[in-house]
Parts: sequence; C-alpha cells; structure tokens
Amino acid sequence: MVAYAAPLRGRGADRAAVTRGHVEIIHLRRLGVASNVWVYRPDLPDSATLPVVYFLHGLPGQPQSLFKAGLAHVMDNYLAHGGTPVVIAAPDGNSPRHADTEWGDASDGSDELETFILTKVFAAVEQGHPRDAAHRAIAGFSMGGYGSMNIALQHPERFGQIVSIAGYFHLDDPSDMFATAGSRRANDPELHVKRAQGHHILLLDGRDDRLALTRHESQRFKGLLHRAGVPATLKIPPGTHSWDLVIDQLPAVLRFLAGGWGSYPQ
Repeated sequence: MVAYAAPLRGRGADRAAVTRGHVEIIHLRRLGVASNVWVYRPDLPDSATLPVVYFLHGLPGQPQSLFKAGLAHVMDNYLAHGGTPVVIAAPDGNSPRHADTEWGDASDGSDELETFILTKVFAAVEQGHPRDAAHRAIAGFSMGGYGSMNIALQHPERFGQIVSIAGYFHLDDPSDMFATAGSRRANDPELHVKRAQGHHILLLDGRDDRLALTRHESQRFKGLLHRAGVPATLKIPPGTHSWDLVIDQLPAVLRFLAGGWGSYPQ
C-alpha cells in the first residue's frame, strides 16, 4: 500500500476535526494481473459508520482516472467547508480477458469482476469495519454509471445510495460478458427498476453530452423509475461527456450523498 499526502483543512460536519487526508493505492491482483484500488481517506479512525463511496470509471478508464482529474483537491475544499467525511474508493474495471467488462460477471465464469468488487475490494477498503447499506454508496461515470446501477439493482441490500453520472441503463456488451439469455436479463437495469425502491438515487448527465450511447439516458431511466414508483433526483448541468463534468459536479454529488447517509431502511 502506497500513501500520498493530501492536505485537508477544517472540520467534518458530524465528526471530529479533520486536519489531513491521504490517497492510498491498495495493491490487489485479479486474473494474474494488477487490479489496484485507489482510495481517498479522511485522516480519521476508520469505523463502520465512516461512509464509503465506490466509484466506477468508464471505458477507456483506470482506477486513478478520478484522482488524476482532481478528486483530492475537490475533497480538500469539500471538507474545508464542513462537508461530511467519506471514503472514496475507485477499483479497476479492466480485464485481461475482456476489453469491455461492463463491471460484470461473465456468464461463462471466465471473468468475475462484480464478485471481485463485492468481496475482495470491499474487504480491502473497509479494513475489518464492514459497512451496512446505510453507510455504503456506489457511483460511476459512463460505463461506470451503468455498472453502478446494475450492481446495485442486483444487490440492493449492499448499497443505500446510487449515483450515475452520464451513464446508460440498457445492455451494451461488445465483449459478450453476458452471453446467455439469463445473464442478459440479470444485467439489464431496465428490467429491475423496482429493486431500487428505498434507495437514494441521483441521475446526472451533461447538458452537452453528444455520445449516442448515453445521450438522454438519465432522463429516460428517470421516467422508468417514476413509473415504477421509485423516487429519484435528476440533474442536467452544463457539460460534456468528460471527466471535467465529473469533477465539476462532484461537490453536488457529495452534498446529495450527505443527505442520505444513515437513512437506508434496515
């Protein structure tokens, strides 16, 4: 584990004084290759009530993409202005066996990224202090937006909050991760919207997103949730399909999540 100092100032809203934070790289392996997790931690004792956000990158992307875009600087400012301390963990969605993993488990068992996240990554990030759903969120950008919704709807008991930034909610599987009819049904968020009941959900898309795969997807999925009786928040700020959109909107995402920590029905 390699740590990089990232100075913080000020106080968290509901915790002791926070004077520093740091970025860790947790070195894991999957399918014989490195599968690192980049983690931002407030300089506080870890506990089961310190919330964790798992953030999934898009394609192409790496676990460090969020951090290179400016995550630590955003967290500095957020905490300095009284934001609720959270852990941000970005796992690796790449694979030596599939060019496009969709953050899933392959139907033939050759690639089990989703299971890896829910077992090995959870254990490494939460460090002996397992979070309940009320203190765990999943978020993502682009393919990660799909992955966050898909994983949360398949495991609704594991997460209390879901955030998709410029995501999509239909199957897009060029690498045939989901090669059977049963696997395709299981990994199609459109078919499982009712499982989102009781979750705190944010759908965010850039007003100037021109990518055909994601354009207007947040609005469309908001309609599906509404028809299923599932409340969700939709935001369409200025921005393109880019990490700039993610970083610009991250303070708003953090404030949204702050309103939901601890509220998931047990």
